[in-house]
Amino acid sequence: MAAKALRRLGVFAVCLLGASLVVFLISNWLPGDVAQVMLGTDATPEALARVRAELGLDQPLWLRYFAWIGGLLTGNLGTSPLSHYPVWELLAPRVAVTLWLVVLGIGLSILIALPLGMYAALRRRHLGGFAVSGLAQIGMAVPVFWGGILLALVFAVWLRWLPANGYVPLTRDPAGWAAHLALPVLTLGLVQAAVLVRYVRSAFVEVLHEDYLRTARAIGWSEFRALLRHGVRNAAISLVTVVGLQLAAALVGAIVVEQVFTLPGIGSLLLDAVSKRDLVVVQATVMLLVLAVLAINYRVDVSYLLIDPRQRSRGAAPEGRA
Repeated sequence: MAAKALRRLGVFAVCLLGASLVVFLISNWLPGDVAQVMLGTDATPEALARVRAELGLDQPLWLRYFAWIGGLLTGNLGTSPLSHYPVWELLAPRVAVTLWLVVLGIGLSILIALPLGMYAALRRRHLGGFAVSGLAQIGMAVPVFWGGILLALVFAVWLRWLPANGYVPLTRDPAGWAAHLALPVLTLGLVQAAVLVRYVRSAFVEVLHEDYLRTARAIGWSEFRALLRHGVRNAAISLVTVVGLQLAAALVGAIVVEQVFTLPGIGSLLLDAVSKRDLVVVQATVMLLVLAVLAINYRVDVSYLLIDPRQRSRGAAPEGRA
């Protein structure tokens, strides 16, 4: 098991290195000039050349890439040429906002999707099962920004129960923090739950056709008890895969939700940096998102080894052989 985990860790490192190259090249090919943004439209060519030299933009692309990678490996994300703040100081408070949104949103989606998906599987030939599947299909078709606007319209504008935008840190006002995150978390959670319900239903329907479920039913167990006792673990591999994929998708969805509810997360920082051609912030933010997605995929791969014993023994030498 340790050898397989190390191999997956090697793949993780190679993918991260490849992603860094792609991120660096694409960000440097973006149109615009940070020196022009800093000095304005009336800047002279001499002044622009001087600023570019101060920022190191006159150096060869490969040299700038290795300098950037060296900084990342030592924990130095660079300094924004526009705000003159270290990038990590800009990212740290915003990462906390996005992390709360993603974790709570995925947690809510799992709490919704697991019971509804199991119910839809057990009642797949009844009206209730069709209704759950139909609602999930409709939820998958609703864009996350549109869902956020509808929820804000109902709960913030019409009912006036919750604030429609803004953010309050948890340490300053826990009640205000919860109130401001309620609608964004509900938006992200409902959209992700709609996707998860379909996968949970499919995983449990597949398990219901297995021989051990029929055996449990034959000895007098109810279908629900047999599924809860023996089916959950066997469906776990499919569910872990889907939850991992949805967690990565939730990071992208969180950027949209942050714009709808004007949350000061990494999404708003990234969009602002792109508009101002602040490459240092853009590269660091995108690499942070890439690192999070690859780390999630790595954790999913390792979870396979913990959940399914067959994954740990697959490829091992037969007993008695070298």
